[in-house]
Amino acid sequence: MPFRQICGQDRPINLLRRAWAGGRLAQAYCFTGPPSVGKRTTAVALAQAVNCLSPVPREAGSQAPDACGTCRACTRIAAGQHPDVALVAPEEKTVITIDQIRALATRASLRAYEGSVKVWILDPAHEMQEPAANALLKTLEEPAGETLFVLVTTAFSALLPTIRSRCQEVRFTALGEEHLRTILQRHGRSVEEAAAAAAEAGGSAERALAMDPGGLSAARARLLEEVWGSLGSLTALLDQAERLAKDRAALESALDVLLAFTRDAAVSRVASAEAPPLSAERRAAVERMVGDATLAAILEVHAAQREAQQALAWRAQPRFAAERMLLKMREAIGRE
Repeated sequence: MPFRQICGQDRPINLLRRAWAGGRLAQAYCFTGPPSVGKRTTAVALAQAVNCLSPVPREAGSQAPDACGTCRACTRIAAGQHPDVALVAPEEKTVITIDQIRALATRASLRAYEGSVKVWILDPAHEMQEPAANALLKTLEEPAGETLFVLVTTAFSALLPTIRSRCQEVRFTALGEEHLRTILQRHGRSVEEAAAAAAEAGGSAERALAMDPGGLSAARARLLEEVWGSLGSLTALLDQAERLAKDRAALESALDVLLAFTRDAAVSRVASAEAPPLSAERRAAVERMVGDATLAAILEVHAAQREAQQALAWRAQPRFAAERMLLKMREAIGRE
């Protein structure tokens, strides 16, 4: 997918397009931000741009040229079949191992087979074992030829400081509902289905696409009722933490839902052009569960949920992350 087709990330896209057009691309980038907001898609678009056989010229209103998206190089990169563009992802025990990085280093030392630039995309980069990270550091310090590294992560601080210092950070943000609706409609969802999923997805395209429109609202409502309802009793809170922690992936998904709801709660306390009004249904849900909690308290709840999300990225025990989050939520809103 060329740059021009990526929704909702104009700032990082424009930065990369200008750098490419001006011949100022860094040798290593770190794409940071929430999960499933277009970081890997943008990394693939960058690989297409630097290897495209027929770049399209600058268009009216655009910042720079773009990959054509249709030449042999672009189509092979999009399909994961280009010999000079590789994705490095966890294979063994959900981590990126030193053997994978050693293989990367060996291939990176060779000349490009058919492209202009060899591109290595590490996603998620924070899942590298420490020996693997140290091995990558050596490769970043002694790059060979036309090579570009893109580290994709939701936990920038989890990377070694020495690696962070050798990468240019490019920040991505959560997708707005309008952009999520566009993405969903591209994938065949009706206008109504796209609107419902976008409202519940917490800015995540992957989450929006995975949602079952039929059971979406009921499952979300049940989760929110259970979590917020547990805050009134310490026993109920600990039981709820145990249920949330049974499955790490499920807890990560639950955090996305909780964060989206907390955003709704914050929006309900302020009125500005940047915070459009909620639907009547969403306002009612906020008032029912959050009650008269202040904006400051809601922001503390948001911080506790983000902290839990970060802890999971750092491989913390799900039970610990869930308990700590719920206790902080309980304290923030003053439930006794």
